[in-house]
This record gives sequence, C-alpha cells and structure tokens, in this order.
Amino acid sequence: MSPSPQTGPEGLLEDEVGALIASAGRRPEVDARVRATVFAAVEQAWQEQGAQRRRRRGLKRLLAASLAGMALLLGWRDFRQDPAVAGPVGVFVAARGPVQVAPLGARGLIVAGDALEAGTSISTGGTGEVLVNLGSVALRIGPATTVVLDSDGQVRLDRGRVYVDSGGPADHAQRVVVDTPLGRVTHLGTEFQVRLDPSRLLSVSVREGSVVILDGAGRGQRITRGQGVDVAAGGAVTRLAVSPTDASWEWVGRLLPDFAIDGRPLSAFLDWYAREEGLRLVLVPPLSRPQVERTILSGSISGLTPRQALDAVMATTRFDYDTSTPGELRIQLRKRVTQGT
Repeated sequence: MSPSPQTGPEGLLEDEVGALIASAGRRPEVDARVRATVFAAVEQAWQEQGAQRRRRRGLKRLLAASLAGMALLLGWRDFRQDPAVAGPVGVFVAARGPVQVAPLGARGLIVAGDALEAGTSISTGGTGEVLVNLGSVALRIGPATTVVLDSDGQVRLDRGRVYVDSGGPADHAQRVVVDTPLGRVTHLGTEFQVRLDPSRLLSVSVREGSVVILDGAGRGQRITRGQGVDVAAGGAVTRLAVSPTDASWEWVGRLLPDFAIDGRPLSAFLDWYAREEGLRLVLVPPLSRPQVERTILSGSISGLTPRQALDAVMATTRFDYDTSTPGELRIQLRKRVTQGT
C-alpha cells in the first residue's frame, strides 16, 4: 500500500508545492549584510519573546502563590473569627406564653426542632417560658427573661432566670457558661439556676453537682448541691443554703422536656422524677430495684407536671409513693386492702 499523500501550506499536496518551487527557477543570492541584519532581528525577537514567556511564567507562579496565601489567610481568619460557621449552637424545643426570638429566619416563625444560630436573642414575657437544647445540655428560660446564645456552649443572661441541666452523671462532658454583668457561671456537671434581678443582684443555686462563679474582679466561688451565692453589684458576696426542694425551684417544672415512658421500666421514670424534683429516691424494703425495673410502663405523660405524671404512672402499678419525708421520694409495695376494712 502506497503511503498517504501529505498536505502542505494552503492545503496543497507536497508534490504540488515542490513543482511550484521548481518552476520558479533559481533565486538570487541574498546580500551578506541583509542576511546578517535579518538574523540579528530574528535573534532579538526570539530573545524578547523568551524573556516575555519567562516573565509570564514568573507572574503566574507569583499570582498562584499569592492567591493560595490569600485563601489560606482568609480561611484562617474565618476559622478564628467566625466560630458560628461551624453550625447552629442550639435547638428550639418548646415554648409557652409570650416569647420573642430574633432573628426568626426566612419563614418568619420558629417551631420545635429549628436550629438556633450564634447571636440568637430570646426574650420572654411575664408568663413566657422556653426550652432550648444546647447539645446534650437542656436550658430552661424562665419568665421575664432575656438571654443571648453568644456561641457554642456560651449563654449571656441580661435579665431574668435560667435553669441548666446537663443530664445524668454520664453526660457531664459538655460545659455551658452563663455570662452576666455581675459574673460568669461555669458548671461542672450539674443542675443549677442563675437569676439576675432588676436590682442587679446575681443569685446562683445548685440542685445537683457543682458550679464555679467568677465575679468581675476574677474572684472565684465554688458551690455544690444545696448551696447558693448572691453577688451584689458592688461585689459583695453572700453564701447561703438553698435546699434542692426550695420553692425557688418550682418554676422549672412548669415546662418540661418530653420524657417518653412507653416501653420503659418504672425505675427510669422514678429516677427522672427524683431529678426533676430534687429528691433522693428511696426503695422501702422489702421492695428492691429489680422489682421496679421489671415493671414496664405504657402510654405518655406529655403535657403533665411532674406531680401529675407521678400520680398517673403510680396508679397503674402495684406500688405507692410517699414524699412526706423532706428531700426523699419513698416507693413501697402497695398494701393490700382486706375485705371489710
């Protein structure tokens, strides 16, 4: 097979190009000075083009390095200065009464399960209450209160009262800080409340666990279960006793996180109730822990207060409860009612 013909300039076949050159005859010799001038011009143009290419390559490298540096710097600045980009700092759970949340987002309203970004402000009226989850920590916001979710795990209390519950002993890994104009409160795994009243008095009390309060001068106070502290605007600190069943805790039971009882043992409910009320659970002999663990519950206690829930649940079991002993929830086997008595 003969080789395929190759094309040259203007699409002509190479044989046709050769024939045209041959037909032109012998060309005259180029003068040496002209040849030298042309060669010098070509060489200078070649050198200039090479220099331009090298400059362009250098500029491209410099520009790429600069852009990479700027991207790295901007990324570092964003990471350092805007922690909110990591995601929401809380979740809205429930509310009742007059409540204002800002910003509300594109929908103009907020519903259970909505994410709350850093900088969210929550204000309640005289009968308003709000539940918010900060990761594994539950935050209850009381009436006539204004709080701002400053960042992940950090809350600013401008007025009113909040209750912080970090869960059981196994859930104490996450910390929440409550900032106020009169001091900062950091919990060490606990249930506690912080109140800031109009007279600029900061009150902190602990129901379970312990907290540390730092005042404006950096002085620290650590309080534990059953203790409280008042910090005045002038810096005076007063320590006091606050029972876990004190009347100052009553408001925290008016709006509760849902506790699902369906399919769970009675023991889980009793542990939950005792924590909510600041009580110690006592099983009166011969009642034992396995007996209450084997009792499985059904139904729901949604919308009930803790005491209403206790009455409803215990009515379906063979056990009675007794709260007449201060600080204790006593559970015992129900006495049989004999005929004629």
